[in-house]
Amino acid sequence: MKISTIWAWNRWLALSDVLAYNGNDILVYARDTSSANEINEHHTSSKYLWDRTIDKKIQASSNLEEVLEFSNYLVIAVPSKSIISVLDEIKKIKNSNNYFFINATKWFANKKTIQQTISEHFPAHRWLVSVLWPGFSKEVIDKNITCLCSVSNNEEQALFVQALFSNNYFRLYTQNDVIWAETYSSLKNAIAIASGVISWLWYGINTKSSLITQAVREMAIIWKIQWAKEWTSFWLSGLWDVILTCSSDESRNFEAWYKIWKDNWAEIFLKNNRKTVEWLSVISVVEDIIEKNNLDLPIFHSLYEIIYKKAKPTDMLKKIMLRNLTDEWKLYQQIKHVN
Repeated sequence: MKISTIWAWNRWLALSDVLAYNGNDILVYARDTSSANEINEHHTSSKYLWDRTIDKKIQASSNLEEVLEFSNYLVIAVPSKSIISVLDEIKKIKNSNNYFFINATKWFANKKTIQQTISEHFPAHRWLVSVLWPGFSKEVIDKNITCLCSVSNNEEQALFVQALFSNNYFRLYTQNDVIWAETYSSLKNAIAIASGVISWLWYGINTKSSLITQAVREMAIIWKIQWAKEWTSFWLSGLWDVILTCSSDESRNFEAWYKIWKDNWAEIFLKNNRKTVEWLSVISVVEDIIEKNNLDLPIFHSLYEIIYKKAKPTDMLKKIMLRNLTDEWKLYQQIKHVN
């Protein structure tokens, strides 16, 4: 089977490697000719995949039109900040209703989920499935066992993508709670605060456990607002993604918050950062939800103050800890009675 992958960077090359391992022919769109040549000639991507070698059935092209002509099965795998411009470019080159979209991009675009964004650009698409990904690319390239989700409102489509990717080291589970699966996979990045805090300020497991628990409670309130299925929070696109974010310093989100807490100032990081860190739009979306519903979500609100209002992280941590004391049952009641 032929499959086109839009964009050649670490996560998406790893997914392409899985598909090639399963016997498919892959053509990857690489934005620059040098990246495409390296993939074709050496089967490597030193910029994104370190010293790893990818499957020889993966070829690359810097010509987007060529990649679109290769297959109607499109693995859309770009940073969320670029998804709209890429979709516009695809539509300009080949405005087709025959695309089979496999979305591997998380987070938000203009405060909408990626599936919503793709559907707006291609309302008559053949199908749309998200492969939501808690995992590190180099471990997938190394064939470490990894589990993730094939998410779609259409069970038949989710089952197809599940079978397309699954093998002896890479396993997909289907689910149909699309909005919450996409939202949770974005919200969990906030919990990277906890990892950043204790790693730089040398707090122990007490601090980490407390902040993670509080953040999960806040996500549960948003979950109620989004009318999500309760079990989604505890599965791969939920709890596993949280565990991954909080357990490793290889996460870009962990690294970003580590630097912000180190400097006690977000502005320095935002000015100097060159890596793709996509929680900015998430924080803005959540702040809108907080204001609209008059919610008490101190961790998410503190993030907004730090990033958009230039508050100091240490000051916001003190505010969280010195808030009015309350009863844990009342916190649960806040979740229970959210409309």
